[in-house]
Amino acid sequence: MLNARGLVCAVLAPLLWGFVPIYIGILGDVDALEIVVHRALWSGVILLGLVTMAPSLTGGMTAVRAALSTSRLRLGFALTCGLVTVNWMIFVYAVQSRQLFEAALGYFIYPLVTVVLGMLLLGERLDRWAWVAIGVVAAGVALKAANLGDLPWVALALAGSFGLYGVVCKPMGIDLLIGIFIETVMLIPLSILYLWWLHSNGTAIFSGGGAVNTMLAVFAGIITVVPLLLYHTGNRALPITVSSLLYYINPTTHMVVGLLYFRLSIPPWEWVVFGLIWAGLVVYFATRRQAGPAVKV
Repeated sequence: MLNARGLVCAVLAPLLWGFVPIYIGILGDVDALEIVVHRALWSGVILLGLVTMAPSLTGGMTAVRAALSTSRLRLGFALTCGLVTVNWMIFVYAVQSRQLFEAALGYFIYPLVTVVLGMLLLGERLDRWAWVAIGVVAAGVALKAANLGDLPWVALALAGSFGLYGVVCKPMGIDLLIGIFIETVMLIPLSILYLWWLHSNGTAIFSGGGAVNTMLAVFAGIITVVPLLLYHTGNRALPITVSSLLYYINPTTHMVVGLLYFRLSIPPWEWVVFGLIWAGLVVYFATRRQAGPAVKV
């Protein structure tokens, strides 16, 4: 029987992440980089409180020092820091440019992109059903590219950056919360310098708009850390297959938000694209029990 508390957390995490586009929409035309900077800054502050005040949850500063103990791990964190920043930037751009379905597509295909990257970069092997799933998803992406007359670069960039992030993180073997904390702390000095530059030029939206804008800035950290904690709790309590499937609540919610909140429309051929993507995912997850893990070292 599934752990009820873990199940609730595993459902709430991607659901809350799925509603982040509404927050970005409320901000209007705020520069994407300023949103990302505040997200990093306030996430780092909140996570610092958790690391120092709740060591039983995170392992405390001892775990942080251990995570930074070798040059290999420090280099890994520099790479993951850059990848997550790029991913955040592209996602904010996608929402602001009303390409929310592109973002949803990216997060639907990213697990299989991660599988392919694991094969290419980590020397992992795919079973035949994983290849079938990847082929079906690739057909969906090709159909979208044919109809657009161009590659769906937003979806591919989101999937690629998040997939690479996972591939780099895997051999590091670092706890999720500690890893995110270190990545955000690495961004804080640059974030402060950037915000100081904006403020000195009179172009800072958040810090120059009174209490309401300041609260919105802090909220960027809250909507990052709270789902992260829920995801962390759910991931520990549930089988990996269950938590992986529940993750798809995130891009599904993106689609619902795009349809109902942003009033975006999906052309008929786009439903065929998503149908192929979903079919590929069904093949992938339905064959895990039969074939075992999709990738084998």
